[in-house]
Amino acid sequence: MPVRRTPSSTISGCDGASGASANWVPIPIVRVELDELADLEISGVTSGQRVWMEVLKQTQVVGILEVVADDGGLSKSRLQELTRDFADMVLPPRLPISDDRLPKASVVVPTICEDPSRLLLTVETLLALDYPDFDIIVVDNRRDPHGVPLPSFPGGDRVRVVTESKPGVSAARNRGIANATGEFVAFTDDDVIIEVNWLRELGSRFVACPEVDGIGGLVLPAEFRTRSQLWFEEFFGGFNHTFSAEIMSMKLLAATDDMFPYATGRFGAGCNMAFRRSALERKGCFDVTLGTGTPARGGEDLAMFMKQVLTGGTLAYEPRAVVHHQHRQSEEEYFTQVFGYGVGLTAMFTALIVRDPRHLARMFRRIPAGYRILTKPRNERSPSSSASYPRRAYVQHLLGMAYGPLAYARSVARNFFKG
Repeated sequence: MPVRRTPSSTISGCDGASGASANWVPIPIVRVELDELADLEISGVTSGQRVWMEVLKQTQVVGILEVVADDGGLSKSRLQELTRDFADMVLPPRLPISDDRLPKASVVVPTICEDPSRLLLTVETLLALDYPDFDIIVVDNRRDPHGVPLPSFPGGDRVRVVTESKPGVSAARNRGIANATGEFVAFTDDDVIIEVNWLRELGSRFVACPEVDGIGGLVLPAEFRTRSQLWFEEFFGGFNHTFSAEIMSMKLLAATDDMFPYATGRFGAGCNMAFRRSALERKGCFDVTLGTGTPARGGEDLAMFMKQVLTGGTLAYEPRAVVHHQHRQSEEEYFTQVFGYGVGLTAMFTALIVRDPRHLARMFRRIPAGYRILTKPRNERSPSSSASYPRRAYVQHLLGMAYGPLAYARSVARNFFKG
């Protein structure tokens, strides 16, 4: 099975959380295709420098390694040694889907335009997608329409800009759904770089699995320019728990997975997800009391995934549908995000319980398993064998989780009084 792994023998000298920021050296991200190892070596890195390595087999990412470079870089023999455990991996066969069978897609990008250049880059990578029929809907969710202006987008009629004045990513995504014309609607964020085959992999999975209502994809880091960006991967283990394709439903997993469907990390993330438009219209759109831009700060994507499975739907995880997320660069932004993720998680669970109190008893039975996940040792939850994120991250996350139910109540009240 494709896994995230970092052999302890490959890491040495990792900076601890108390190390000075001045000692930080950006970590390069490289891709290693197992089928090309005979002709591959990595140069341009200095001896002792940490390297983040994405291991691919048949163009699919099957694992992550963080290694330390030798003198002169990483030689062919070293790369073969490091990737030996992946060499015999057998991936399930894939049947290509012809263009005429791929359904039309709409891609929704909500934005408050904090960084116009980053938003423009996201749209440019979307326009470069290898897909026969799709459009892009940028949803302008700025509170001050006279603030930082949206950039001018290339792409002509393929890119549409619509406005949603109600604050919050859920309201913005719902506006995008209302304007979508595709058979399925894919969602990403304005701080993401899209791989060229992203939409093709999502569309192909929908065709190959007609029972699937929604799909989550693989989210990889775009860069490690700062320590805070590495801390995100270390603390959360990234956005993904596996590199294997999966099918998820209550019928398939409720009896065998102690945490399903409440271990929400297995579904995917809001910056890389897609749903059939018919499923969204049938089961309802995003909860406007959840998500970035509301007091609840997040959880709207998890709530949507859970809504699908709890109402009898089927979800898929597709590791070949890849985007690269630009993690927060500063320590202040990092801790704010860690707190916000905690808020969003328990706000989402609170919303679930309010709508159906039976969830409270079901969650209570899963507390021991959830506690084991939450208190997993630092090096087990991290792709690094010597995690460097500050222990303060635990505190921030727990504080956020404690605040989540109150944040949800505030969000409901604001939504009621402001409509």
